[in-house]
Amino acid sequence: MTLARIESMAYGGHGVARIDGFVHFVPLSAPGDLVEIEPALRKKRYSFSRLVRVVEPSPLRTSPFCPYYGECGGCQLQHIHYPEQLKLKQKIFVEQMKRIGRWPGLSEPEIYGSETKRIRMRFRVRKGRVGLYKARTHEVYPIDECGIASAGVNRLLGLIREFPVRGTREWRGELTVLARSNEILISTDLHEPLARNLYDHLGREVQGCIIRRQRRRIVLGQPYLAVPVRNVKIYQAPDVFGQVNPEVNEVLVDEICQFMRGMETVLDLYCGCGNITLPLAKVCKEVIGIERDMHSIDAARYSASMQGIRNVRFIDSGAVDADMEQAEGVVLDPPRAGLPAQLVRKIEALRPRKIAYVSCNPSTLARDILRFKEIGYSIRSIRLFDMFPHTYHMESLVLSEGI
Repeated sequence: MTLARIESMAYGGHGVARIDGFVHFVPLSAPGDLVEIEPALRKKRYSFSRLVRVVEPSPLRTSPFCPYYGECGGCQLQHIHYPEQLKLKQKIFVEQMKRIGRWPGLSEPEIYGSETKRIRMRFRVRKGRVGLYKARTHEVYPIDECGIASAGVNRLLGLIREFPVRGTREWRGELTVLARSNEILISTDLHEPLARNLYDHLGREVQGCIIRRQRRRIVLGQPYLAVPVRNVKIYQAPDVFGQVNPEVNEVLVDEICQFMRGMETVLDLYCGCGNITLPLAKVCKEVIGIERDMHSIDAARYSASMQGIRNVRFIDSGAVDADMEQAEGVVLDPPRAGLPAQLVRKIEALRPRKIAYVSCNPSTLARDILRFKEIGYSIRSIRLFDMFPHTYHMESLVLSEGI
């Protein structure tokens, strides 16, 4: 056992302690804690260490509200007061920008936080168990309800747990629940007969189910659920990407719309089901959404047709492969890996006047924004959004203009 003082928090939700120049990353700790730790995975210059005991608790600490916290891997920061979580995320973001993006004088950006419950959750199914992955494993940890999920999601989770399964060999896969108000949709990759039986078991509680089996996609009942964003209905399917926190998403999209307002043409790369594209169409002359996932594009086109939005087009293509038209503005919302260098070069050739970059990974954001700085873009503003409270994840928005 080793006694250590937690100095700071690292991206990933681990407390950081330094002993004789050696770094220990300690889960479930908080800055200011005096703890006993035990190395669990030792590397040459650092170790992931197990928290054995809190000797002196940090004033940042609070009691977790979820009985599964510490075993279930869904959250990493419940043991820290929520306002302090926001401050820590600001510090982590700045540290990543300074270290990777080479911005020594960057100050902490404003952060918008909300503990709104998630409307979408993906649960794992293994050997008759339904829940989330156990922390740092691929073992399913069974839960009765999730403390960060909405009431609708938890109500359906309870019904799923009641589903009678005779054998557990085929009771293996994923279940995604999308719930808003009294409407609930699910998607699953369970064995088809089992998935159909589950849909029948859930009855009127579920309006639709999408079964995903390799290249097949079977739709039972209603395929879409409408989620309003800036007075536009975004029709989402449960098996495509969509933001989980409607309150925070509303503020994020509004910020982008205000930045791009009045522009002639805007490209929305990685547009998904039109979460940003369609609200932009209300404030810009023309918006073009580019997305390689065909089911997301189908949902986006459905949303546009249902509401008579005619100044928007959607292109079924990867962002790198798309034939891009000249545009005044570009919106980027890439996956965690960030932007391929080839895409940055294509944007450089377009020379848009404004770029709005939405990121879920400050490490790759720092790398990409440095690239844009090098080709002549200056940052107008940076803002953080706590889309995933009680986890280490954070969403950020960087607004840039050409010099």
